[in-house]
Amino acid sequence: MEKIKIDPYPKAGTSDYSHLQPIVDYLIDNGNKSVNSFLWGNNRTGYFCHLQNDIDFDGVKKVFDIPDSIKLDEKSQTIDCFNTYSLIKKVKSPGSI
Repeated sequence: MEKIKIDPYPKAGTSDYSHLQPIVDYLIDNGNKSVNSFLWGNNRTGYFCHLQNDIDFDGVKKVFDIPDSIKLDEKSQTIDCFNTYSLIKKVKSPGSI
């Protein structure tokens, strides 16, 4: 199976997090869900997607070809784009960081 390539940057004219959307779609399609009433939010540090369940890192690594600028941190349960400061993170409840 050929992996889905995740670009280091979003395409011009799209949201800063748009290149991470396929990963979020995969996680949601496989049983995870947002802890908020929205999928992506933003604050002073950038865009964020807060998920309710553990991130399936094994699945993410198997399905996606991820550039070095996007860090997978299984211990912290984060997927962090260092180019756009967009973050996918497991949190316990809405508003948790």
